[in-house]
Amino acid sequence: MPITYAQEQTLTAADYIACVGRTTLGPARPLGNPVRVQQILDNSPIIVTARDEDGSLLGIFRGMTDWHWVCYCADLAVVEGQQGKGIGKALMDKAAEILGPRVAITLLAKPDAEGFYRAIGMTQPMAAFLRPRTDRS
Repeated sequence: MPITYAQEQTLTAADYIACVGRTTLGPARPLGNPVRVQQILDNSPIIVTARDEDGSLLGIFRGMTDWHWVCYCADLAVVEGQQGKGIGKALMDKAAEILGPRVAITLLAKPDAEGFYRAIGMTQPMAAFLRPRTDRS
């Protein structure tokens, strides 16, 4: 099954919700609020998608970047049933290609995903800190 990886800045909230809702990230995202999801997408400088030959969305990389130093990967999601096929790594590779060699990619991993990130060659910094949101709607 050929997969197309592309920057897709016009991704719709409906597509995002359908894809991320079929991943372990779903419960941690405001999928019940499509207006907010669209605002999130509209303000994300880089969105890379993985689509199959029928155009079905298999995965998403969504990042925040200055295009010169760092990109924070806010979402790396591959739908259940498609995980373990190299799609997540290919999304990261495509994002890195678009960002260029001078831009590092950083992220906060869910505990059950740490092994994946190590396996694709990412290093783990000493510490990360989070100021939590007060509104989850």
